[in-house]
Amino acid sequence: MNVQRMARLSLLISLATVLSILENQFVMPIAPWLKLGLANIMTLLALQMYGMSSAVTVSCVRAFLASIFGSLPMLVFSFSSALTSSIAMGALYIVSHTKISIIGISVIGALIHNITQLFIAYIVLKLSISSLLFLSPLLIISATIAGIITGLIARYINSIIKNHLIEKE
Repeated sequence: MNVQRMARLSLLISLATVLSILENQFVMPIAPWLKLGLANIMTLLALQMYGMSSAVTVSCVRAFLASIFGSLPMLVFSFSSALTSSIAMGALYIVSHTKISIIGISVIGALIHNITQLFIAYIVLKLSISSLLFLSPLLIISATIAGIITGLIARYINSIIKNHLIEKE
């Protein structure tokens, strides 16, 4: 890995960690666990710039670092969701050959993230199936909205990077 790529990935990890920590400071009264997932923007940028392994690295290292300021349960939920969603987004990105936009990939990533968290909640917190079914529609809607928003932001930032900031390597 060259120094420039390592520096960019470090910057993406740092920005993702800061966004995650900041976002955790804002709690929604109705659903305190519901977040927009702004850190995922950096994962999407890593995916577009360097591919699946870099996206997984950014996502998982961010989850680990942000959890240092949180708790062990946060690490279990955040890391597992980061891992599954970034792998899913990376695989879809590779398989789709640009037939699916980064916004669509972001929505799928957000859905996988929420499904993973439901699964972990089912195992760790021993939630009932009825609780999962009750939460599912809210999580599907919120994941779709969050995925669209973060995907749009990532697409916009990536276009700026491609057009203005980074010379072709």
